[in-house]
Amino acid sequence: MKHAAGRAPMEERIRELFATMLQVSPDAVDDETHPASLARWDSMQHLILVSGFEEEFGVDVDPEEAIDMYKDFATFKEIMLQKLEGRS
Repeated sequence: MKHAAGRAPMEERIRELFATMLQVSPDAVDDETHPASLARWDSMQHLILVSGFEEEFGVDVDPEEAIDMYKDFATFKEIMLQKLEGRS
């Protein structure tokens, strides 16, 4: 459980950055959020999101992962967390 509790601050940072980049309230973003439920999250904005996260966190997202991340915020967040955990 310690691992999950340790993830909470980073999960929140990911959510806040995601919301900021899409110019929506962080309250509008949860694990159920997906492109069809958030008009600002289109395919072009998704590329900008992935690029912004790569720059912000110093990670590389491969094309297959970027496609998977377009499914929903839960997947986006989980892939980013895995990248960040693999970095340390």
